[in-house]
Amino acid sequence: MKLENLDTPALFIDIDTVEKNLAEMQRRIDHLGLTLRPHTKAHKIPQLAQKQIDFGAKGICTSKLGEAEVMLEGGIKDILITTPIAGDTKIQRLIELHTQYPEAQLYQVIDHPQHVDEIALLARQSNVEVNLLIEVESGQQRCGVAVGNNLTALIDKITNTAGVRYLGIQAYSGHLQLIKGFDERQKQARSAVIALFDYIDTELKPRNLTPKIISGGGTGTYQAYKGLNYTEIQAGSYLFMDASYSNIGDEEHQDRNLQFSPALKVLSTVISHPTPNRAVIDAGMKSLSIDLGMPTVDFRQDITYQCGGDEHGILHLSSDQTLKIGQTIVLTPSHCDTTLNNFDYLHVVKNGLVVDKWKIAGRGRSD
Repeated sequence: MKLENLDTPALFIDIDTVEKNLAEMQRRIDHLGLTLRPHTKAHKIPQLAQKQIDFGAKGICTSKLGEAEVMLEGGIKDILITTPIAGDTKIQRLIELHTQYPEAQLYQVIDHPQHVDEIALLARQSNVEVNLLIEVESGQQRCGVAVGNNLTALIDKITNTAGVRYLGIQAYSGHLQLIKGFDERQKQARSAVIALFDYIDTELKPRNLTPKIISGGGTGTYQAYKGLNYTEIQAGSYLFMDASYSNIGDEEHQDRNLQFSPALKVLSTVISHPTPNRAVIDAGMKSLSIDLGMPTVDFRQDITYQCGGDEHGILHLSSDQTLKIGQTIVLTPSHCDTTLNNFDYLHVVKNGLVVDKWKIAGRGRSD
């Protein structure tokens, strides 16, 4: 069917734009001599993860164990779980994935000796070995062990504990991805991790503890680490490019990022037009997340969006070009991750026609 005939609110992608973004990021990562392991926490769709791999990615990242379960069920077999897990229930699920998918390459991030002990205990009981990456504090003040003696001690503990295997380090500075201005963003991203790489060279390498994998970086910062020893980049938002990422600047533009093109959209319908300068659409907070600001209205710079509550969006028109009740409009979300989590399905559009419909299989899998 034609795009405008979809029932609304509807989430869709322009597949040609998605594939251009995929090819461009892979080209850039290859040029940097790195490996791409894209984060799938935004889309949560095995078909898109497979497409990323088909374009050259080594594997994928998931934030949560539940997302990893969905991806394994969907046929993806190389997965880094980027958030530590805790408690017997979670750890048992992780071990079950190793026994259920013995051919898969799975990696779990940890940052504390307790993680090592508890994962190793259940791993030994099931006669499996779990690959571990240590998350290192990289400025975000969230998870992560500090660079220094505690990091070395944690590596030693893993290498001396049966049932787990030390493979590397995760150093991800999520708080810097949307810093405005290319040069400033790259500077801060590099500064956030430089102490780690100095420590690797001076303390870990002499003890033969150099990490095989160093994973991190994002859509905003993947270019910041030239000369350092990152092995893989976790960028994910490049696939869709929401309004927030489009405004951070690139090598040539201070306030526009044109490296990749916006591909994720929400189709909405005008349901009311109370005044010439105000219209109402059927896409509110339950369709368009506003945690990073308001969405933008495509093709109409004279219209601004205001959240009108759970189910309504208010459009303010600055010109006399009114809309029609029943008319559909296209919006670019401000944040792709949280917008995807509002929908059950993602429609695939090519040349204005809906050609496929993918279930957002990981929606709600924050477990």
